[in-house]
Amino acid sequence: MDRVNRDELIRRYAAGERNVAGVKLGGDLSGIDLSGADFSGNKMDEFSFERAILKRTSFVNTRLAQSCLDVADLTEADLRRARLSYANLRVTNLTNADLRGARFHETSFDRANLTGANLSGTDLRGCILWEANLTGANLEGSRLRRINFRNTIMPDGTIRNS
Repeated sequence: MDRVNRDELIRRYAAGERNVAGVKLGGDLSGIDLSGADFSGNKMDEFSFERAILKRTSFVNTRLAQSCLDVADLTEADLRRARLSYANLRVTNLTNADLRGARFHETSFDRANLTGANLSGTDLRGCILWEANLTGANLEGSRLRRINFRNTIMPDGTIRNS
């Protein structure tokens, strides 16, 4: 398996390479723009994408357990069936993201924007959704046990606290 560090990834991205599925990545990927990249199927536990721009990026079937995506822009990202248990998505923009079937057990979504996100069939057990915005989100079939809501805007516009 090809191992790529941050500088090499940035060089490849600048050259137009977007498919990094199957590539073993090393280093911190905070603060960089990788919009449209395809990380599908990668194991990226304990990664940092803090403040990264990841619009329309694919993380289908990707493991991101205990990863930090705080303040990242994941607008229209594809995270179907991704595993983000114990991850941090605080102040993350997930507007219109596809999160169907993803597992977010014990994940923090403090002040995250999930407007229009498709969360159908997701596992949100034990998640923290403080001041998160779920306006227009699809929660059909999601596991919502033990969620900590505080001033959370629900899909129908109501505010929920628990």
